[in-house]
Amino acid sequence: MVATYINGRLGNQFFQYAFSKAVKLAQGDNAPLVFNFDLVHKKGKPEDGFEDALKYFNVENYKTDRTLWLKYGSLKQILIILLFKIDTRLSFKFKRRDSWYELIRKNGIIFVRLSGGFSQINYPVYQKCLKSGRPKRIICRGNFEVPALYEHIKPVLMEEFTPKQPPRPQNSALYDIIHSTNSICVSIRRGDYLSDRYRSRFLVCDQSYFDRALEKAKELVANPVFIFFSDDIEWVKENIKIDAPAYYESGDDPVWEKLRLMYSCKHFIISNSTFSWWAQYLSRDTGNKIVISPDHWFNNSPDAPPSPLIADDFIKITCTCH
Repeated sequence: MVATYINGRLGNQFFQYAFSKAVKLAQGDNAPLVFNFDLVHKKGKPEDGFEDALKYFNVENYKTDRTLWLKYGSLKQILIILLFKIDTRLSFKFKRRDSWYELIRKNGIIFVRLSGGFSQINYPVYQKCLKSGRPKRIICRGNFEVPALYEHIKPVLMEEFTPKQPPRPQNSALYDIIHSTNSICVSIRRGDYLSDRYRSRFLVCDQSYFDRALEKAKELVANPVFIFFSDDIEWVKENIKIDAPAYYESGDDPVWEKLRLMYSCKHFIISNSTFSWWAQYLSRDTGNKIVISPDHWFNNSPDAPPSPLIADDFIKITCTCH
């Protein structure tokens, strides 16, 4: 079985579900997935998107439980985690951290934060956990923002990440425009990225980025029609100017409808947002789509490994906002 700690809003939850699903399919396990949403609820309010957002989509049935590793872990897994916590918190230093992480992974506990982020959560770690003879109880906690780990199940994810509800009638005219034109989804993330807490790390895509991305899209796409989506759509209307047909999502749609409107577009200008990343990934027009993105995902040091969320075939716009 696979038990996972879920964190963040819909975009983050999709990554965690995708990884969990890939692990389950590799194990050939018929047991349901088990998710703990406590980290989601602690982060914010449901009206701000901090809820079980998977329930709006055609994902497989899953159980929810507030206790994972103590309840679902094997006796050996529980013992290893307890010893690790004692060693790190009390600084006994019985084992180096790298040795602890290796032991934890070998025994079916996949914690991204214990493994160095982008550079180490990759195929070797993934395959080691699924190797023949490894424990069948897999416990996961982390972001798992590494598409290569579940690219092989993309057809499954495309189906399961489809909303349960049909398109909203009030959006029929916008759907018609999206389907009948060279529609370009423009996703502008503002919100908490502008706060003092997150600005220095996450504010990558400023107005200059979008101005240049829009000009690049006009060069690459014939007769483009821009469809704007944002958590601050009024700011977009007032500040983003474009001499081409433009339409705006109302800002009042539920998250499942907004995502479907976005992924129905033919091309994409994305922010460094997991939500906008999934919109382009779930696009039904995969053969010809153009994706324009920032050249980096976080304001990290120049030596930081590149984010695997920025694919080689994306058209990258250099960003200097800090």
